[in-house]
Amino acid sequence: MFQRFFDLLNPLSKRKKIIDKQKTKKRILSNAGYHLTIKQVLKIINVCSNERDSVLIQTLAFTGMRRAEVTALSVNDILWDKSLLLIRHGKGDKQRLVPIPKALMENLKNLLGNRSIGAIFQSRYGIGLSMRQVNRIVVNAGKKARVENPNPKYENITCHLFRHTFARLWKEKQGSIETLSTLFGHQSVRTTWDEYGKESLEDIKHNYNQVIKQMFEKKRRK
Repeated sequence: MFQRFFDLLNPLSKRKKIIDKQKTKKRILSNAGYHLTIKQVLKIINVCSNERDSVLIQTLAFTGMRRAEVTALSVNDILWDKSLLLIRHGKGDKQRLVPIPKALMENLKNLLGNRSIGAIFQSRYGIGLSMRQVNRIVVNAGKKARVENPNPKYENITCHLFRHTFARLWKEKQGSIETLSTLFGHQSVRTTWDEYGKESLEDIKHNYNQVIKQMFEKKRRK
């Protein structure tokens, strides 16, 4: 009763409660809890109508890079002899190096041909792709592959979903959280742990089904 009376006198208190409620809701609906399967990722890559789109999505999927980082990549950012990509302007304007698999390295070579300068991913006019164009490529590939975004908040496949997928598959294969933090350019390991250290929705469903089955099987035996 006294709290309600206090809230009426102090509108800032009521506003704080609304903000806290919004923050809680945002944490519950964390996008990092949703991801694709490796089968779905490969299906999206395989339906791409041209080499550029395929290699673009491979880069998103096999490195976990952000959309802005991929669009900013230039030919000079490829360290061919070390199988590395140099991200010059990551989040917070930080530089980092990201390893890439041999298959992707070969695909990049084939895509670039004799080109030695300019953006890696270009339009037909020789200009680097915009983030909006990259979005469109990813959405169209997802639709063509008939792969839906597992996150009910989104209708189509997004670039950042590949980043979440990379992290979840990395964790599933017992990859180091410290290495993942470095690959993703996070400010600290705690950021990575907060984002991906918890179980995904699929993990929760799997564990629930396993345990609930055992619970009721034991009851029937008794």
